[in-house]
Amino acid sequence: MSVTTQSRTLLWYCPQPARSSALRRLEQHWAISWCDRPESFLSRLDDACVVMIVPPCDDRFDPVAVQNLLKAVDMSLAVAVVMLPLAFGENGWLSERHGQFIPLDSRCSDETLLATVESAAALQKVIADLRGEVAGERGLGKGIAASFQQLDEELRLAARLQRDFLPHKLPVVGPVHFATLFRPLGWVSGDIYDVTRLDETHVGFYVADAVGHGMPAALLTMFIKKALQTKKIAGHSYQIVPPDEAMGQLNLDICQHNLSGCQFCTSCYAILDTQTLELCYARGGHPSPILLRGDGSVERLETPGPLLGVFPDEQFPSKRCQLRPGDRLVMFSDGVEDTLVSPQSDLLRELRGLRELSADELVLQLTLLLEDAKTVSRCEDDITVVVMDIDS
Repeated sequence: MSVTTQSRTLLWYCPQPARSSALRRLEQHWAISWCDRPESFLSRLDDACVVMIVPPCDDRFDPVAVQNLLKAVDMSLAVAVVMLPLAFGENGWLSERHGQFIPLDSRCSDETLLATVESAAALQKVIADLRGEVAGERGLGKGIAASFQQLDEELRLAARLQRDFLPHKLPVVGPVHFATLFRPLGWVSGDIYDVTRLDETHVGFYVADAVGHGMPAALLTMFIKKALQTKKIAGHSYQIVPPDEAMGQLNLDICQHNLSGCQFCTSCYAILDTQTLELCYARGGHPSPILLRGDGSVERLETPGPLLGVFPDEQFPSKRCQLRPGDRLVMFSDGVEDTLVSPQSDLLRELRGLRELSADELVLQLTLLLEDAKTVSRCEDDITVVVMDIDS
């Protein structure tokens, strides 16, 4: 109820005879609503501007009962003047209560009582204004919480959709086996990978990393997934698109769409002939894959290539590499090296030390190493690894 409708209404609670002289003087300026039972007090509380609580001053004084009355006042817009016995007034019984409660010695003079009631009335508008501001802030907080909850749910759905774009089952083509690690920084990832059987003897695979994080980067990865052309089909025939041509066309598509906010990405795309074990690959600003030979040697498959999505006429020259039984190829996003590289270790050393593990075991061990490294360095990036093993 507003202050104007409550104006000059004094709710006087007193379970014993009231101070008649004070009442007579208050009645000249206030509409007095007197009650001697808690239930009648509570029923009239919302209609009062100022509340006077005068508990018994003798052994009938019940602190719990008074506290219950104060709790009710605390939920209203009223300011309460509480006349306490001297013992309770001295030990600060109301010292931790809100400013809307004014303790008063029950032995005070009528003049002090009248002045205190007028002071309480002056505080009423301040209390009402503050209550309104608090209510507004609480409403704003609830709105923000609801918005965050909705955003969280939308991100969950986006994460589920992004994972639907990933291969559900990795192909096994001849002697070639794959294993993958995909660890987004948040709900969604700026990384994406794919492993696709192109025909009976060829398998194509890539890792791409959109510049940035969050939803814009995740949306770009889904665009990459649909835009990267791996085969051209004409009638009943097809042609496998080589990595340099596929990367060039992907770069052109990104540039032509003139994307804003997150338009650049890196990628490495490779095609393996599972019969001849010849690997053809191209890069675009992406970390070079690491080749672990069956004889224990380790090398990076270097080839030039700029960021995708910057200039439409860029070239992404491909290279060829002859693989052998027992070889392992590891393709990854830059979050892997950013997390593992330290004065004590680097990715080449870690991979060499895990050479005897299978592809699936390697991915599991890398997960543990990356989690330990992230705990220490707090690296904040998406992590993706594609491991390709050739049976010996």
